[in-house]
Amino acid sequence: MATDRNHFVASVAGCLELLEVFGSTRGPMSLTSLAAATNRPKSTVHRALSTLISSGFVEQDAQTSHYRLTLKLWRIGMSVLSDLDIVKVARPHLEKLMVATDETVHLSMLDPSGDVIYVAKVESPRSIRVQTQLGKLNRSWSTATGRAIIAFRPEVADKVLASPLKPNTPMTVTDPDRIRTFLAEVAKKGVAIAKGENHPEMGGIAAPIRQHSGDVIASCGVAIPVFRMDRRLVERCVPLVLEAASAISTELGYRADERKLKERRA
Repeated sequence: MATDRNHFVASVAGCLELLEVFGSTRGPMSLTSLAAATNRPKSTVHRALSTLISSGFVEQDAQTSHYRLTLKLWRIGMSVLSDLDIVKVARPHLEKLMVATDETVHLSMLDPSGDVIYVAKVESPRSIRVQTQLGKLNRSWSTATGRAIIAFRPEVADKVLASPLKPNTPMTVTDPDRIRTFLAEVAKKGVAIAKGENHPEMGGIAAPIRQHSGDVIASCGVAIPVFRMDRRLVERCVPLVLEAASAISTELGYRADERKLKERRA
């Protein structure tokens, strides 16, 4: 929907932009860094920060004068997550997948930006495991959970692959044609595998989750330290990931056999 300029409040937009910057960056930030990230004058950013501090969303460190988010946004975000049926439905299947694989498990959904966001996770009890952050945006085109979604959402794939693709690691594939080949393979096999592309020490295996209409709305998968992600482990985890994604899809009302029958009749 196009922005209605008659109802657009620049100061509110500025505050929301700052919240997004905080959300995409780890740790406290200085006024200078925030001004640079938003490309706004320091005076404008300072006024917005004062508003966010007054409303309890941001706090300032007395020693460094740097700014950071409070837990207020987390509380609001958790209330949203509690209303997401998919998180409630997926939770027992994610826990079962973690037990079966002994690796950290994620549920990811698509963000309007074209990236993916972890909305739920079950951590592995292992001392050496993948460390991730709920609510953080991750690239859809270089992660297993992301590819498992955009392989079935061509309009999103076209959008993200049209932008400059910057590598996160030496193993990141940035050639759009190669990525499209990967996505075609994911669409064919129903599973995505990525290793060391988003983080040099992390890899993953993921599968799409469908709602009752058959549309892919999320993905679930395991996150594995690269040193442990050998062929044997991948071959053992793939059917377990597929089983979990299928079970969640079924609970959301998806019926694969009914969809195939409709496609044959069409």
